[in-house]
Amino acid sequence: MELTPDQFAKELPQWYQIWANANRNYFAVEEMLTNKASRVGHLSMADLVEITKVLGNPHNIRGRVQKANTEATVIHATKSAILNLGNPIEAYKSMCGIRQWGLAYRTKTLRCVCPRNYAALDSRLHMCIDRSYFPSKNEAKRYYEFLNFLDYVIEKVSESGPRNGEWFIADIEMALFQFAWDRQNRIRYVRYTSQ
Repeated sequence: MELTPDQFAKELPQWYQIWANANRNYFAVEEMLTNKASRVGHLSMADLVEITKVLGNPHNIRGRVQKANTEATVIHATKSAILNLGNPIEAYKSMCGIRQWGLAYRTKTLRCVCPRNYAALDSRLHMCIDRSYFPSKNEAKRYYEFLNFLDYVIEKVSESGPRNGEWFIADIEMALFQFAWDRQNRIRYVRYTSQ
């Protein structure tokens, strides 16, 4: 199936519901980390471990990140990211301070900390969404372009969302991830004016 962003926005609620039903354990972790980020101002290694428990542990990323980083490294990087949440490029760059915690997990962490404004970007979404929407060669800038793409889609969703009637950027990404689960599904490029 190939859809434009506007067409996907019309189908988004059903894709979100499939993802949410299959990943019920995720939301408690998201709530815990969002609250901790605002209350304490940083995450710990144990928090990164929790993310891998609900969002996967491919190639033992949990063990690799624990081996490659100290608690102080994780605290410093996540504190910097949280302080920079108003600037997605800087928040993303801050997460790069955690070794063995690649693009997908850096962005999953940002999504858990601030689901209203952040989303996860992984290889499945890279393959599904036409790269014309986020063409930058610079990883941090490409992530920012991806967030802008999601922001465009969120404006096109007409149904009320799952968070007291609202849709968060994370919810749009979750629905897109579910749509992308079938490797034949694609979001095709059409020119739009980002808002």
